[in-house]
Amino acid sequence: MLRVCVRLGVLGRCLAATLLVGVCPAIGAAQQPPKPHTSPVPRLIILPPKVVAGAQATLAVIDSQGRLLPNIAVELSGGQKVTTDMTGRAVFKVPDEPSKLVAKVSGQGINSSATLVASEDPDSHVTPGGPAVGAKVASYPHVLAMHDRFTLEGSGFRSAADSNHVYLNRDPCLVVASSPVSLVVLPGSRVPVGEVTLVVNVAGMDAGQFPVSAVLLEFSGPAEAVNAGSSGKLILHAHGTKEPLLLEVRNGSPGVIQLSKGNIQRLKTTGGDENIAPVEVKFVADGNYSVSARLISAW
Repeated sequence: MLRVCVRLGVLGRCLAATLLVGVCPAIGAAQQPPKPHTSPVPRLIILPPKVVAGAQATLAVIDSQGRLLPNIAVELSGGQKVTTDMTGRAVFKVPDEPSKLVAKVSGQGINSSATLVASEDPDSHVTPGGPAVGAKVASYPHVLAMHDRFTLEGSGFRSAADSNHVYLNRDPCLVVASSPVSLVVLPGSRVPVGEVTLVVNVAGMDAGQFPVSAVLLEFSGPAEAVNAGSSGKLILHAHGTKEPLLLEVRNGSPGVIQLSKGNIQRLKTTGGDENIAPVEVKFVADGNYSVSARLISAW
């Protein structure tokens, strides 16, 4: 996810926008566990989108800055409780009966869900003794955002996240959640913009190489100083592909700026060499503001 934080400072009667914080990664550097936080405040539980009934899987918990959080207790369907380890992840056993799996953090109003598939489902490719020997990638994103997680689906993945290895142009990614049939992955810190090769390796065995586009999302603000109460535009740039992209934009500071079509909105980039999307805003007060953008899909 792209998150931009900007300070509006008074210059005479005007407000000047100065970029203080650029792109913030959604979860931290690939393959490097985060440092413990003194007062972790969980924001989101990340589950693999599909899990296999009766098999193990790995979940993760992140805070508002996208950092993995250790020592967070998570309650699962059927009464099972797990606590994230020092990497911010936890291995758990999926209920035996296929139904919707729900995970929550008590007292935080945070929950997440995943779809269960039966172990005998041929689409899951799981043998009674565990995952199949060979892994197969059935679905992957053809366009992915450099600073946001993406999902792989297939068969033969390992339930322990670190046994699945994903690379973008040889740069290791971080597998944050996993099951035998799906993985949630965060790109590494050195992925180049543009066409790259996605490589998947499971337990030492090659599971395929796939061409993808790594997209960098950037905001630019008004070129001139603005007055409180005036309107303007933020321009969202999509570097790395000429394809039109469907994006979700969120306003993290509604008391400082207002987006004309709501604080959460979807928009489409123009495609082509520029590949941009304007975001109409109203500047209502002096202060820090943040706007984030997340790739939903290629159009």
